Amino acid sequence: MSYMVTGRIPVPELRSDIDRLRRLLEDLECIRRGDHPSPARIAKAPVLNNWEMAQRLELCLTGVVNGHPIITDDKEAYTSALWVISPELGYARTFSRLYRLGTPFADPCLH
Repeated sequence: MSYMVTGRIPVPELRSDIDRLRRLLEDLECIRRGDHPSPARIAKAPVLNNWEMAQRLELCLTGVVNGHPIITDDKEAYTSALWVISPELGYARTFSRLYRLGTPFADPCLH
């Protein structure tokens, strides 16, 4: 889910995603410690039959990045999943980090 924010206003719609992310973080912390879901908890979970690994597309940003902790300056990159973008306020928040928005892409074919 991505959110377009205009102005410095509250975004109450984020509450459900925040709650889901907190539950995910709690589960990941437990699994990291070796405290895996109990058989009783697994038994209560929905059943997924005929399952296989798959990929799905998520909204992200692409552009030339500078000041990234891992990616070399002036390299084209894709961000992780986009959560919040506010061109008006000059920022985007992806799953991994906050980005300052510089100049947007301008398609030379449209000018």
